[in-house]
Amino acid sequence: MTETVIVKTEGTTLSALLARHYRKVFSGMVAKTFALNRDLARSGPLLPVGRVVTVLTPAEMAAEGGAAKSVIDLFS
Repeated sequence: MTETVIVKTEGTTLSALLARHYRKVFSGMVAKTFALNRDLARSGPLLPVGRVVTVLTPAEMAAEGGAAKSVIDLFS
């Protein structure tokens, strides 16, 4: 199963979008997301607002061997 995430703020990178979505950082998460979204690299380093990105579910990401590290939020 996959999920979709919509970019809601300007200046969002793919790694920032994924870290916010998962609340963890998985090894290989950016590469796996590029594999699911073949045209994503055409968007450039900053994703446009409204862009729909297909991502793996957290369970799938963990099952594919990605070691998870928690994300620290300094501003909450």
